[in-house]
Amino acid sequence: MTISSAPGTNDQQQLAAAHTALTQGKLDTALTLVETLLQRLPAWAPAVHLAGLIAKAVGDLSRAEDLMRRSLELPGPAPRARAEYANNLGNLLRSAGYPAAAAAAYELAIELAALPQAAIGLARALLELERPEEALQVIATHTGASTPLLAVLIRSEALSQLGERQAALHALGAVNEVEKTRSSFWVALGSRLAALGRFEEAETALLPLLATSDAAAAMLALAEVRVMSRDWVNALEILKKGIQQFPHSIELHSRHAGLAWMMGDHRHFADPMRKALTDRPTHSGLRLALVTALGNAGLHDEAEQILRAGQLLRPNDPHFLSLLSLRCAETERLDEAAQWIETALSIAPEFELVREHATIVALCRQQPDVALTHTEWLTSRRPLGQFAWALHTTALRTAARDEWRRYADPSAVCHSRVLTPPAGYASIEAFNAKLADRLRVRHNLSAHPLVNSVRQGTQIEILPEAETDPILREFFEMIRAPIANVIASMPEDATHPLHARRAHSRESEDFHFSGCWSVRLRGGSGKHVSHIHPRGWLSSAYYVEVPETIASDPNRGGWLRYGDPPYPIKDLEPSGWVQPKSGTLALFPSYQWHGVEPFAGKGERMTIAFDVVPRRGYSRPG
Repeated sequence: MTISSAPGTNDQQQLAAAHTALTQGKLDTALTLVETLLQRLPAWAPAVHLAGLIAKAVGDLSRAEDLMRRSLELPGPAPRARAEYANNLGNLLRSAGYPAAAAAAYELAIELAALPQAAIGLARALLELERPEEALQVIATHTGASTPLLAVLIRSEALSQLGERQAALHALGAVNEVEKTRSSFWVALGSRLAALGRFEEAETALLPLLATSDAAAAMLALAEVRVMSRDWVNALEILKKGIQQFPHSIELHSRHAGLAWMMGDHRHFADPMRKALTDRPTHSGLRLALVTALGNAGLHDEAEQILRAGQLLRPNDPHFLSLLSLRCAETERLDEAAQWIETALSIAPEFELVREHATIVALCRQQPDVALTHTEWLTSRRPLGQFAWALHTTALRTAARDEWRRYADPSAVCHSRVLTPPAGYASIEAFNAKLADRLRVRHNLSAHPLVNSVRQGTQIEILPEAETDPILREFFEMIRAPIANVIASMPEDATHPLHARRAHSRESEDFHFSGCWSVRLRGGSGKHVSHIHPRGWLSSAYYVEVPETIASDPNRGGWLRYGDPPYPIKDLEPSGWVQPKSGTLALFPSYQWHGVEPFAGKGERMTIAFDVVPRRGYSRPG
């Protein structure tokens, strides 16, 4: 067959026919047409790029990426066309879980032709990279009139990530009357109202959506409203109805399983998800969600079986490969862990999950230099990533590099102080007695959440900006000055993952609460698995009620423990401890590993914890 050097009219027509077949879902026809074109014109960029889009549609993401990248390198396309190629590549990478690589592709698209859709994609990728301030800048600079609703929704989400919940709600006011007919606006509005404790208004926004094509998102948001208002029974009922209507919704299944578990159903909490996976065994998202739920519930053997079955169905899926490596590392099957992660790295070296688990396997195998290569990669791509810095400081410690002390030595970055009670209370103990009574009424669930560190205890969320209880409002006023003092004491250091994010001013208003909750641990078995706070900057534990047995425990049961991750890394001891005392506030970097061992007796250990993030205006480390 003769290969021509330039496309003719027939080639253009065949390319258009292939594109039409793709949009109509006729993938076999589209593939046949484009492969015939590429046999004659292997370097024709439009055909190469269309082949990439078809590969994406059939699920061959690796081939899709290769083809899309090649189309960008080939000569011929005008800047506008190349911008669209880069934007499509960004969409592929973001949907596949590569936000850093996606951001680079979107930036190229903007540089070539200032595509508004590329700016939207870039802002979304930046939100996934925990860089909301940069996302706001992109939205303000690059988006045009063609994407008004998306731009407003992203701006609102970025403000919410920054802890500016009132501003996030106010941002939605920029949506015009035409755009307010879109369900996505009402879902966002309901979520923003709920975050401010305006539950009735949130339900009013969400209920009409139950009769639309966006009913799944509305049900999920409506259930969250009921959870925030502590209406557990009705929240669970909404989720049950959602699963009946949308039997393969990962989000509905995950939230249902988690809430059912917290309400005491430890036997059947995951049955709907098990059934959904049985009905659709090739649904990788459902399988991964079930593995996560079972693992967090302590059903590790069943989770591993389901994970292995998924890997057999999709041998080259980096999710299954890396999760199997983590499971083997946690159970000290280190040779098998190494095999799984090496395969994952050969397939998806740019996937953050793979790099994270490669770090953990290397640490467990006592290969700190290998771990450091991965953590340096992670922190370079996610400079504000709390998990990336947690792994990096651990790798530095295991490599015996004193640099870790600058980032994570408790004496350098952690703070602890006993607070002065609000006016009108004789002592901090007197204030805490009232505070404990108010919290105890709210701790009416049966078990810990499935998605965090608590074991054999309960956790309830608190909304600082919406709180109406006068005792809790006094608590938030009491802690503002100590937090501000710690922030003000941070040295100026543009390369430090904690200190570089200090706000320009040092007033108490220079931070926002990004999350707040109360934890009640029971004596005998209650504990926190060692963990970090991925959405925070500065994290905390305030001790409301502390059993007497904790103070005298020679094994430090019930104490706050710093520095040891939840993996079997040899010869890595805790780097510090905090002895809980009523009225003590501990503050530490959100990337600092911390946990709590079980304590003796039958008493309760009651705490309030929170994360704060800096106001807009901070710099990125480095």
